[in-house]
Amino acid sequence: MVDNKLLKDLPFFNEQEIQYSYDGLTKVLNREMITSYVDYLIDQKIPFSVLLSDVDNFKYVNDTYGHMMGDHVLYEVAQTIQESIGENGVVGRYGGDEFMIVLPNINEYKEVWEICHNLNKNMSAMMKDKLRAMGGSSISLTTGVSRYPIDGKNYNSLVDTADKALYRGKYKGRNCFIIYLAEKHANIVLKKEGEASFKSMDMHAKVFELLTHDKSLKYSIRSLLQYLSSHFMIDHVCVQSSERIEVSAIHSLSKNKEFEYIPNELYENIANNIGLFYVNVRHILSQIRQNKLFDAFVEQNISSALSCSIEAYGKVYGVLRADMTSKRVWQSSEMDLFITSARLIGILLHNANTTLEEL
Repeated sequence: MVDNKLLKDLPFFNEQEIQYSYDGLTKVLNREMITSYVDYLIDQKIPFSVLLSDVDNFKYVNDTYGHMMGDHVLYEVAQTIQESIGENGVVGRYGGDEFMIVLPNINEYKEVWEICHNLNKNMSAMMKDKLRAMGGSSISLTTGVSRYPIDGKNYNSLVDTADKALYRGKYKGRNCFIIYLAEKHANIVLKKEGEASFKSMDMHAKVFELLTHDKSLKYSIRSLLQYLSSHFMIDHVCVQSSERIEVSAIHSLSKNKEFEYIPNELYENIANNIGLFYVNVRHILSQIRQNKLFDAFVEQNISSALSCSIEAYGKVYGVLRADMTSKRVWQSSEMDLFITSARLIGILLHNANTTLEEL
């Protein structure tokens, strides 16, 4: 357990039975203590920031490696968070794979940004050094931040704004931190528990809607790519034939405004049996000796990517490709939607008796 001297110096914790206030597994503060501390700071009108940090893909770790490994991951994550935060704040287990971090007397954007940046850097190093057995990039940390009194005047409003920032970070691609800004995040509607399956159905229905309206197939594909890029915050999404990029969409916030054709066979060489390929960090490609694809990614500043074969009835038409200029932990729900999109494009090309080149 990390010894946090700040706990000994703060009046709130001096008054508590602190030895009974730690989470048994992670050895950081339990939920009751960390949330009581937030209430205390609000009552005393002390400015502070609250961070909600979620371990990405934790369910995957539990399902793949077992609960003992899952417990080990939570412990290492908690200790790394506490070491990174140091005497800037205190850490508690908020629930499951989520942690709450409170930074008393810190709510200036730049200072909060530097603390969060340092946290993510240290977390990435820990994942690589201590949890190498799980494949390096399979888990990461996403954090949402709200600041008192800027973003909320009570506990519920602060947690709500931090949750919105966290939600935005999840959709941005995870493994990041988002500091809540009202002008950017106020209109985010948090997903209620139990809505995930309905959301998945809605997105699949949207794919069918975009690809089957009465305009040209090329127009339909372009509309779909724009939707995928915008909804999932993906820098570049394109459909490419065996010769060139035929249709593409580049996100307005992408650091790279120009993406070039990458030969389909480079994806086919590494795709699985359903034509799907993804990589969260490009250096993996060099480790598995996919040097041509690695070099193509470096040249175009692509850090992570996903692709799926466009095919139907035994014929391959091309590749549906997604590129990011930063690391991204691709989610199964995203892969599922891309597979559906690629297969439907293939079926439509088959039914129209045409090819991507002829669009």
